[in-house]
Amino acid sequence: MKLVRLISSFIFTTALANALLKREAPPPLPIGTFPNPLPTNSGSIHDPSVILRDDGTYFLFSTHNNVSIQTTRDLTGTWVDVGSVLPQGATKMESIPGWDDIWAPNVLSYNGLWYCYYAVSTFGVQDSGIGVATSPTMEPGSWTDHGEVYSSVPGDLFNAIDPFFFDSEGTPHLGFGSFWSNIFYVDLTNDGQSPLAGFTPVQLSFNSTSPQPEEGGFIYKPSGSEYYYLFFSSGTCCGFDKATLASSTPPGDEYKVFVGRSKTATGPYYDAKGVALTDNGGTLVLASHDNVYAPGGQMVFHAEGMDILAYHWLAYDGPLIDATLGLNAIDWSTGWPILTDALEKALVS
Repeated sequence: MKLVRLISSFIFTTALANALLKREAPPPLPIGTFPNPLPTNSGSIHDPSVILRDDGTYFLFSTHNNVSIQTTRDLTGTWVDVGSVLPQGATKMESIPGWDDIWAPNVLSYNGLWYCYYAVSTFGVQDSGIGVATSPTMEPGSWTDHGEVYSSVPGDLFNAIDPFFFDSEGTPHLGFGSFWSNIFYVDLTNDGQSPLAGFTPVQLSFNSTSPQPEEGGFIYKPSGSEYYYLFFSSGTCCGFDKATLASSTPPGDEYKVFVGRSKTATGPYYDAKGVALTDNGGTLVLASHDNVYAPGGQMVFHAEGMDILAYHWLAYDGPLIDATLGLNAIDWSTGWPILTDALEKALVS
């Protein structure tokens, strides 16, 4: 009888454990809803900013390592780590407390130089700042740090991280924002290094659903288009626990990429249903699928004869810690960005 009870107890305990494991097992992701990214060998990256220099060299800038720099001559080849934008750190951002790394670079050509806007902060606070560095070449060792451009403190309506530069009719603007009422912009002085005196931040996008999880804005105007497109990420970006994912991050709460469009760079922006981005609008561009989890931190660049969405993503069959670079061509034929596998077909086939 004791043996029977022991066996029964073992069976019950095993069944309970299996039930708990089954309940906590991450649910499968949708298959085939979006094209898979071009296979790359970028290593661990977050918040990519990809630039094609005139000599055919691709530069990849990303969060961490004081803005890491990787280069390649082939998007399907191996990205080589060549250094950092600010190897000694953002030493001119000492007024921002607590930070120990540099986030979310936005690199672009302006005024005959390469500009790198960057953010310093700590997770979940508004003590944040955006700085800028410039370079004639983008090479490591060539960057000059100009320090703070804009900042936020607790109690502000916004959070000054995730910078992105855009211009309209010759006027430079700095977009930014994460959670805290989401995405804003300010006008800049002509050198792109200071906010225009007296200019109040203008909201570009807002998700009123707590915890207001929009960030990572980026504005792009396709060649020949009458529209500007505001891309943004929404959801939980990182810090996932694979063991409890089903309950800690319910499906759909992870990072996704959305977009709205406007005929003027400064908005207002609307989604495909005509809903303003400042009123919870946004048309889905990319979400988790196949083995791609929590894609976001996006930007757009032009290369290989096409516009390309660059983003980071996590392998769903992995530990969900280190993100990698994702690249997909964009089809604009509907007036909205549709991701395709045209880049992979052009480079791999």
